[in-house]
Amino acid sequence: MMPGDTEGPKPQKDYRAARRAFIAACEAAGVDTVARLHPAKGPDGKPLFMDCAALGPRRAPKAMLVVAEDGAGSAIQIELLRGEIALPLGAKLVLVHALDPAAFAGVAGSPDWPSAMLGAVATEDLPKVRDLAVLTLAGCGEKLAPVLQARLPGARIEILPPAGDIGRAQDGIAAFFASQ
Repeated sequence: MMPGDTEGPKPQKDYRAARRAFIAACEAAGVDTVARLHPAKGPDGKPLFMDCAALGPRRAPKAMLVVAEDGAGSAIQIELLRGEIALPLGAKLVLVHALDPAAFAGVAGSPDWPSAMLGAVATEDLPKVRDLAVLTLAGCGEKLAPVLQARLPGARIEILPPAGDIGRAQDGIAAFFASQ
C-alpha cells in the first residue's frame, strides 16, 4: 500500500491470484510458508494448496490461529503480514490460507480434508500450546474447535468472533496477546 492510500488490498475472488499475493506477502515479511497439497485440481487443472505461515517460537505456549477461507480473508491476512506484527515473548501467530482450497477455487473437494489438514497444522505448528485463540476471517470457528481440541487435548481453546476487516483482526490479535 502506498503512503496516503486509505484502501487495503481488494479481496481476490480468484484462488490463484490470492495464493500468489499471500505467498508474496509472506516472502516480503520474511516468513516461510508450508504448502499442503489438496487431492482435487482447480478449474484450470492445476494443483490446489492450503498454505500456512507461522511467526514466533515453535514451542510457544500461547498462540493464535488466524484462518482464511476466501478472498476477503486472504486480503486481511496479507494486510496483517504487511503491518507490524509484534508478538509478546513466548507467543506464536499461525496464518492458515485457504483452509479448503477446493471450495475457494470453486470445485468439489473432500469434506474431510480441511479437518485433517487443520489437525496437521495443530500437531506441527502448535505442539506445546496451552492457550490458543482461533480467529476466522469469515465463516464459523466453532466447527474448528473439536479438531483442534482432539490434537491439543491439554490446551484451552477460545473461538473468537469472526473478523470481517483488518481493524477487527488486529484488535482481536492484540486483545488476545494482551490477556494473561
